[in-house]
Amino acid sequence: MKKIILAVLCAIVVLSLSGCFQGGQQYENIDTTQAVDPDSISQTDYPNTLDGLVSYFKALHYLPKNTEPTEMLSEVIGAKKGYRYIFTVNGSQTIVELYEYDPAALDENAQRVIGEVKENGSFHLFNKEGVDTDTTYPAYLSDNGKYMMLYTDTSNNNDNLIQTKSVQGALKIFYTTEPQKTEENSDTSKTEDSTPTSKTEDSTPTSKTEDSTTTSTTEDSTVTSHT
Repeated sequence: MKKIILAVLCAIVVLSLSGCFQGGQQYENIDTTQAVDPDSISQTDYPNTLDGLVSYFKALHYLPKNTEPTEMLSEVIGAKKGYRYIFTVNGSQTIVELYEYDPAALDENAQRVIGEVKENGSFHLFNKEGVDTDTTYPAYLSDNGKYMMLYTDTSNNNDNLIQTKSVQGALKIFYTTEPQKTEENSDTSKTEDSTPTSKTEDSTPTSKTEDSTTTSTTEDSTVTSHT
């Protein structure tokens, strides 16, 4: 029975990852001439979550702002949560799937998927007896190992190719280093010149002492969809 269920899931998931669009449906378009300078937006203004990544991508003009995502059955690939967006870039049909993992608690399936992406830049959908598939899906990982993206845009338009590379780069560095928290830093504040020192001028019989002040600085710190 489990094999039958997995086989059905596999068929559904293959369709969701195939990049097919429903004929005649209108999709929100992204015009790359309206691209936003990545240096003008700080990733730390957004939470280190899948929803934070989505908001960051929308601010960078990488995802449509008015399109609601489809929530994916992310557990099929061992992820915590997943979204799929369908839209167009310069009129070219585009699919973006974003998934969030917990690097500290990866199950066997998640370890396999992430391991394959790290090694080959793609993964097999299933790795179970009776439901193996030869189909592989190109995917990209963030450097912190928390996010994975599938990005499909078959256009050879140079602007589209640049957009694809830009999105990959933004995912790669998203929260590569966790920002420090104020509470943690307050316990380890930096103190400069904490010991008073005196300077004596030889030309006068009395010494002049400069009081030092102690200062501390605190640094501020695809799969299948639910129906």
